[in-house]
Amino acid sequence: MKSRKLALLMLPLLVAFMFQATQYARAPVAYNYYVVYAENADIALRPGTDLSSNGNPLLQNSTQYGLYNLTLGRWGPGYDINYTDAFHVINREVFNITMVGFNFTGTSTGHANLRIYVLNDTDLDGAGDTEVEVWDGTNTILNSTYYIWLKAAGVYGNDGGDSKVKLRVLIPETVAGLDAGTNELGYTGKSLLWFTSTSF
Repeated sequence: MKSRKLALLMLPLLVAFMFQATQYARAPVAYNYYVVYAENADIALRPGTDLSSNGNPLLQNSTQYGLYNLTLGRWGPGYDINYTDAFHVINREVFNITMVGFNFTGTSTGHANLRIYVLNDTDLDGAGDTEVEVWDGTNTILNSTYYIWLKAAGVYGNDGGDSKVKLRVLIPETVAGLDAGTNELGYTGKSLLWFTSTSF
């Protein structure tokens, strides 16, 4: 009799447990991603830790074939902006390479306001450690005898040399060409990184 009363008392709890166990919560998560083929992918460019004003990395894949975008923000006259980890250049080739040039296409604008530095791997351990100015606002400083060294990748596909790129944007106090209606001037262009194979 006691066990029957106990069973009757437990029945509502058992039914509630069974009902609760069959209820499911949903947690929808939206996502999207794109795969963009990067031309010359054996020399990889990867974002650094610096972020643009929209919270995204400075370096992003472009929607155009084989291109990357650097979004350096919106700044006023007289600004001096430093990005200490804008992006990385990584050697994925199975042989050593050197960066021998860093310049811009003829249609580029605003590159006179840029200073670009790359960490050179002076101790040949695969990581850049000594800062070298590669663009002074007018010319590349690199050449076949003064270069950035990037160690070969391993035979099992792991990356080789990794050199950090630093960017400085120096905007003069007086900027010619500001649009009278919007009070802004946009600079655009394409930078070119030049590499050659080498042996040590």
